[in-house]
Amino acid sequence: MATANCVVTLPPNALTAVGLSTPWTVTGCDQTSTPTFAECTIVNSATGALYVYSPLLVNRGAQAGTNFIPPAVPILPPNAVVGCWFGTNGMTTTLADNNKGADLIAANCANGGVDGSIFGQFAACNAVKFFKAATPVVKVPPLGMGNNGKPCYTTRSFQIIDMDPSDNVVTTYLMDAAKKLAQKTKANIAALPGAQDVTNGSDNLLLDAAYRPALGCAPYTAPNLADLNGSPVGSLALNELQAASLEGNIQALIPPTDPFVVVNNQPNLAKQNMYRKLVNQQPATGTPAETKSFCQNMLDLTASGYITDIKFLIGQGTPDAANGKDLFTFLGQRFENSWMGLTCNTVIPLVGVNGQPLTTSPITANRDAAGVTQSLTFNTPALISLLMNNGGPTAEALVAMGTATVGTGAAPTTPPVAPPVKPQPAPGQVPNLVGTTCASPAQYACSLSKASPASGAIVICNMGQWTAIDDCNGDQTACTLIGGQPFCVSGQGIIGSPGGDAVAGPPIPAPAKNQAGISAVINPANSVGGGTNGTTSGRVSKQRKQAGSQTISKSTVTTRMR
Repeated sequence: MATANCVVTLPPNALTAVGLSTPWTVTGCDQTSTPTFAECTIVNSATGALYVYSPLLVNRGAQAGTNFIPPAVPILPPNAVVGCWFGTNGMTTTLADNNKGADLIAANCANGGVDGSIFGQFAACNAVKFFKAATPVVKVPPLGMGNNGKPCYTTRSFQIIDMDPSDNVVTTYLMDAAKKLAQKTKANIAALPGAQDVTNGSDNLLLDAAYRPALGCAPYTAPNLADLNGSPVGSLALNELQAASLEGNIQALIPPTDPFVVVNNQPNLAKQNMYRKLVNQQPATGTPAETKSFCQNMLDLTASGYITDIKFLIGQGTPDAANGKDLFTFLGQRFENSWMGLTCNTVIPLVGVNGQPLTTSPITANRDAAGVTQSLTFNTPALISLLMNNGGPTAEALVAMGTATVGTGAAPTTPPVAPPVKPQPAPGQVPNLVGTTCASPAQYACSLSKASPASGAIVICNMGQWTAIDDCNGDQTACTLIGGQPFCVSGQGIIGSPGGDAVAGPPIPAPAKNQAGISAVINPANSVGGGTNGTTSGRVSKQRKQAGSQTISKSTVTTRMR
């Protein structure tokens, strides 16, 4: 269960071949239902060669042969420096030994901050020494280019992270119907027919197993010392080495309000920097500016990245079927939880689609009765505009579906229906409004363009005067009201006449350029083309859910990711 506090007891000499292959025991949670994971990466400090080995964690009292297959004994390389990292699907992980702490000290293990508070789901042993040995000698492979035309993402790319980045591991165990556990090797797959993968919900597994494959990118892997004849595997340490070397100047590093590094719900610089050291990151300042910068990048890179990557995400298998029906909806609900969990809504002032302050998340997850996210609502004009220009809904499609709504994101008591398109005077009957007086702040309207009488413009009432925010141009030179709000569309001047329908005829294929007051929701089930390379038509939300401030616990099901 999610509230499980898992304690991992390490054997003496845990980082030797004998120690690594001795089953590490777990109490406080059940390895067959709420497992904890260990993952070690080994570097030959002379050559830079890397290897991965995942010790098997079993319930205390478990019997070899009955409850688990004994782990393989690794052959460590010369000049080996071993680092180990831990993750859990329970609430917390704490490291222990049977030698009054001496074995933990010998293995350079860290549970949390210097004040004794634990990180939570994360711990590590000999991490700092590993990165110090590996960084100068390891030749990190290039990232490559994704099918989205960008360098492949790393664990420090904002498109990957949530509110607690660089946590948990890639390790996969096996478990059969009789709940017998084993390391995932070719031999154990054959010995346990029908066994299922048991995985740790993690940023690293999300990167390696979901997001990178969706973009045609390859994970960074190394030989598995438990299965040298099998496939190479990834690890947290490999991802951090690659990210430290190749991620650009904007990196998603541990922020001060990460739940893993706070003490009594307050930022703690010593704990934040301890965590950063364990994942090979630069020291922090711990200032509010760090949190604000992290949140701003979540808006600019994470939320926007989901939109620009939309055709690669919709229809891709979900990492967690209990929270999102595909990769796109999974990421969106994860963003909402993170935005509210880091209290980004209090440090990044945003304006919603009706010009009023947005106090919730820029992305709202729309869940069904079972809690599974079925669609995402985008709640800011900038995100909706980006959506429309990246295969999202056109203004005409929004109205044709009858699903336009105006608001700030608060949940309505009944699902609103799109208001009918209001007829407008024919070109020449409406004067240019730009520069004339107005009385309703933040009200939007259509006007003739000051630059060209044949074109329309979107205007806003700002400080008592109509101000142009966009001249309709290119192949979208007309302005029309859709759902009571102005859009640039194909046509001339201001579309419509008394008694006429502004959107009569077939939908215009070109995406609408600017908007004001429309909140758009993308439902993967309604996408056009579907799959990984279709383009979505999208729709506007019929209903909204109030984004709460509660932090939703990370998944406790063994096969989920977070």
